[in-house]
Amino acid sequence: MSRKNVSWSALLILIVALAVSASAQHFEKVKGTLVGVAAGRNEVFGFDAKSNVWRYHATTQSFGKIKGASLNQIAVGGGTLTQLDDVWGISASQNVFHFNYSTKTFDEISGAFLTQITVGVGNEDSCHPYEVWGIASNQEVFRFDYCSLQFNQSPGSFLTSIASGGGDVWGIINTEIFHYSFSQGKFVQVTGALTQINVGVNDVWGVTGGHQAYRYDPATNSFNLISTNASTVSAGGDGVWMLDTSGNVWRFDSSAEKFVQTSGILKNIAVGSGTGVFGVTSASQVFTFVRP
Repeated sequence: MSRKNVSWSALLILIVALAVSASAQHFEKVKGTLVGVAAGRNEVFGFDAKSNVWRYHATTQSFGKIKGASLNQIAVGGGTLTQLDDVWGISASQNVFHFNYSTKTFDEISGAFLTQITVGVGNEDSCHPYEVWGIASNQEVFRFDYCSLQFNQSPGSFLTSIASGGGDVWGIINTEIFHYSFSQGKFVQVTGALTQINVGVNDVWGVTGGHQAYRYDPATNSFNLISTNASTVSAGGDGVWMLDTSGNVWRFDSSAEKFVQTSGILKNIAVGSGTGVFGVTSASQVFTFVRP
């Protein structure tokens, strides 16, 4: 065989290998049915249509039910090399619960009532190893203090949506965007208009009412348009993922600076920072993204 034929054979093998590798990445069904899921560095939790709570076990690749828990919102995050993920939940009556790793149950936080909760890694002081923030029914904003074990109101802050991650906290009210300044102790408005916001490890993403996906540029302190036809964007250590208005799944390719479509149709998606990517369909089926 000539050197030229050997070269072409090697190239053909490489092309086939790359094609197989790419096609082998897919969403694989996980046993169980859920309507919501949240993922962190080491933990994945979800809840079903009856508000039962389930915890994912990587060894068995299945969800196990948490005894006595009834939640319709769950937040997981803040895990690092030195600390576990923190897990929080809200019940239908707006009671707030915190997962207890020792008892493997959720403990109620007395006197706390929220409609939304978020958790991310904290790095400000010893009383805030995690940035846990919540919004009450009157749009007042609260931050959890691990020293006093209670939620403290953030004076003058009113939001309809809040997100934390990478030690950062962002929020929205009436499409106006706000970024929490720890040095000033208040939320500072940022130029732009969004209806959704999501904070990853090193970046911030948002979606407008017109289904446009934007990414924050700290150099200009503004949001730049990245994609259209977006329903939601979720960011974490396991990448940035988007669902379009038809439920198609897209993954952000940082080298090409654009979203690339992958297999699957989902109703919502959760991106962890080590646990992977999980999604739920309109039929409450659960899927996780598999890389060979």
